[in-house]
Amino acid sequence: MNSEKEAQECLRLFGLEVCKIKESSTQTPDFFVRCNNNTYLIELKEKFTDKEYLKSRDRILLQGNKFEEITTAGRKKSISNRIREACKQLNAIELEADFKIVWLYAKGHHPDFQMYDFESTLFGCEVLVDWGKEDGFSGFCYYYGHSDFFNNRNYLDGAIVTTSEEMKLCMNTCSPKYELLKSSGLTKAFGYGVLDPVELEKKGLALIVDTEIDRNDEVSIMQHLARKYALQRPMKMDMQQVCCTIALPPRN
Repeated sequence: MNSEKEAQECLRLFGLEVCKIKESSTQTPDFFVRCNNNTYLIELKEKFTDKEYLKSRDRILLQGNKFEEITTAGRKKSISNRIREACKQLNAIELEADFKIVWLYAKGHHPDFQMYDFESTLFGCEVLVDWGKEDGFSGFCYYYGHSDFFNNRNYLDGAIVTTSEEMKLCMNTCSPKYELLKSSGLTKAFGYGVLDPVELEKKGLALIVDTEIDRNDEVSIMQHLARKYALQRPMKMDMQQVCCTIALPPRN
């Protein structure tokens, strides 16, 4: 089953009405979706691993060697480009809808790593730890860095991020339609599968940088967070994705 059919079936399992938008000479969204009194335009984008990279990995494994991968986790330019393409398609159609959503489907050889990078690119989130006290904050800080949700806040209301086994609805809290999407049928259909930084902040589970500070000025960002949340020694923790793969011989 291809990804478009998977997406349609998944949405219908949520009880949503799904219509595939006919392809035309101009790139347009994939789906028009209706849920109760709300309508949505959804553009599906897949993210694969580069084929040459996989060929190189397979050659090493077939030689009986282990294949080690250590990559920086977080915002990725390639993902940002896909989101920007989706925004153009969502706004290239005259069909009116209440909300515009990009669906990012992780189809690479490490889909869990891709999911992390999807969220980091959308939200500009980083892991922060306050070393100033024993029970200090440890978790995600949203909009710490450059965010595609913020950059496309007038064109994109949310994002569905998935692997073949996991699914989330990410809320663009920078969108003017945030509160409307929050109470819409799609959000209610996702239930506990909604990622909303504002709600996480209310529970003390996340931090949010909600100021116009230049996101390249990390000193000012840290000062802002220290004042806002009474942090004593906040520090950003640069995350890495680490994996080691071996090929097992066939069983007799």
